[in-house]
Amino acid sequence: MRLKDNKKYFEDFIKKLLLHIDEKLSQEFKLPEKDEESMKLMANILHEISRFIYTQTTNVRGIKCETPYGPTDYFSEFHKLWEENHRQILDLYVCDGQCRRVAERFEMNYRPFSPSSVMDIKGLSAQQVADTRLFTAIQDFGFGLGEDYYNLARQKPYLFDARELTTHPEYISELLRQLGVSDYQPDKRIEWTRRCATILNERYDGTAYNIGKVHNFDAPAIRDFLVKENIGMDIKKADMFLRDMQEFGIWKLQKFEEVSVAPDMNTMRIALRTGIVHIRIPLLSSFMDIFCYQYSAVSDEVSKAWRRAWELWRKIPNNHSVSSPAYIDFLVYNMGRHCCKQNKRRCEIQCTSKEQRKCLLNRLALKNCGGWCIFKGICDNNRRKLNPPKSISIFGRYGWTTSYSDEGGGLGLRCS
Repeated sequence: MRLKDNKKYFEDFIKKLLLHIDEKLSQEFKLPEKDEESMKLMANILHEISRFIYTQTTNVRGIKCETPYGPTDYFSEFHKLWEENHRQILDLYVCDGQCRRVAERFEMNYRPFSPSSVMDIKGLSAQQVADTRLFTAIQDFGFGLGEDYYNLARQKPYLFDARELTTHPEYISELLRQLGVSDYQPDKRIEWTRRCATILNERYDGTAYNIGKVHNFDAPAIRDFLVKENIGMDIKKADMFLRDMQEFGIWKLQKFEEVSVAPDMNTMRIALRTGIVHIRIPLLSSFMDIFCYQYSAVSDEVSKAWRRAWELWRKIPNNHSVSSPAYIDFLVYNMGRHCCKQNKRRCEIQCTSKEQRKCLLNRLALKNCGGWCIFKGICDNNRRKLNPPKSISIFGRYGWTTSYSDEGGGLGLRCS
C-alpha cells in the first residue's frame, strides 16, 4: 500500500486533535500531496509525541518524584504532568446519584447467602484454612488460580505450611505448579512466598492463624500489616483474605465493616459502566498511564464507590443489606466475570433458560434476574462499553523505570 493510500489515517488523527483547539483549523488541515513532504511532516509530529511522553528532556532531568519505592527521576515532561494532574484530567469522583440507583437494585435483587457455600473447607483445621488462604492470596494476580486450593491443602498440606516451605524451598515451586501459575512472573511469586513463610515463622509461630490474635483481630490493623510487609499483598488481596477469615469463622474481626469490595478488573468495569465512578473520558491505555497513576486512582475511587453504594443501601427503609461491603464482593465480581464482560453484556443479550439454570449467581445471590443484568437501565450508552484500567509493573526489569528514552530516541518498554 502506497503512502498516499493510507496517509488519510494520520490526517484524520491530526484533524481530531485540532478539533479540540480550533474547528476551522481542523477543517482546513491537509497533509501535503507529495509523499516525501507528508512523510517528513508525519515524522516530525510523531517525534514530538514520543519526546513529550517518553523522553527525559533537560526540562525534567534531575527532578525527583516520590514513589512507594523511594524517589526516582521524572523521565519525561508528560510523566510530571500526568503525576500532578491525572485525577483532574480524568475528572474522577464517586457519583452519589448513581450509587443510590445501584443501592436500590441491590435491595430489589440481592438474596443473602454465605460466600463460604461455594468453597469446601471440610477436613481442614482453622490453622490450615488461614495458611492456605494467605499463601494463595499472594499468588492471585495476573489471572485466576486454576486449582481448588482447599482441596489441594487436604491432599498436600505441606505446600501451605510455613515451616515446611522454609525447610524445603523446592515446595514453593511445587505449590506454584499445582496452582497453575509457575509460568507467570515466577521470581516474584517465589520471593513473596519465601518472605511470607519467614515472617510467619519469626513472628506468628509458623501460622497465619495467629496473625488475628497478635493484632487484636482488628481488621484495618491486619490489613495494614499485610500490605506493608512486601509479601505481594495489596489492599485488594488483604481485604479478600480478611473477608474469608470472617466468613469461614476463622476469626471474629473487629471493624469488619471497614473491609471493602476488592477493586479488580471485574468490579472496576461495573463501577465505570454503572457510573458510580465518574470519568470524563474513556481511560488511557496502560502504555500512557505512567507509573500506574490512573490505575491507582481508579482503584481507590472504585473501593469508595462500592462502599458508598453499600452505605446508601443501609439507609433504605426496611432494607436487607449485608453487614459489610466485603459481602457484596462475590456478587459484583461474578457479575463482572459472567454478566458484564468486555464485549458481552447482559443488559443487551438475555441469558437463555439453560444458562439461567446453570448460573451460580441465580442460584445463590440473586432473587430472580430473569436472565438480565440487575443494573440494566443504569448504564447509559456512553458508559456501557467502558473498560477498566490495566497496569504495567512500576519497578522491575521491564517496568516503567526502564521505559524512557533520551535525545537519542528508541529504547522504551520491552516484552521479554
